[in-house]
Amino acid sequence: MTPSFTYVVETSKSFQDAVIAVRKAAEAHKWGILGDYDFSEILAAKGFPQTEHVKSLDICAPAHAHALMGAERLTGLCMPCSILIFTEKGKTKIAAMRPGAVMPQLFPHVVQKVSDLPQKIDAEIQAILEAAAQ
Repeated sequence: MTPSFTYVVETSKSFQDAVIAVRKAAEAHKWGILGDYDFSEILAAKGFPQTEHVKSLDICAPAHAHALMGAERLTGLCMPCSILIFTEKGKTKIAAMRPGAVMPQLFPHVVQKVSDLPQKIDAEIQAILEAAAQ
């Protein structure tokens, strides 16, 4: 069971194809890619061999980031948005946290200032994940 603060989709794509698809979907939805971390590679290099793949892509929509940080600088602790691409028992999955579920709990006063922006971000991230999974 997936916690309510995350969104997870499964894809029939290979791990590498899913990573490429997330990059393309994020860019198609006008989100920028700020960086990536290959956790499986990093852990293997530190002496912890991995049997599964795990990679995180950091994405950002500058207008959304500006609005949230304009309301409360500490929301920057939740940025950029991370998309996790991973394999689990031979299946490729794509996951992200849901700002619409997390932000109101962490920064309730911000929601009053930015209205439904966290839910709009949720919808955009969900669209990115769904497009990448197809």
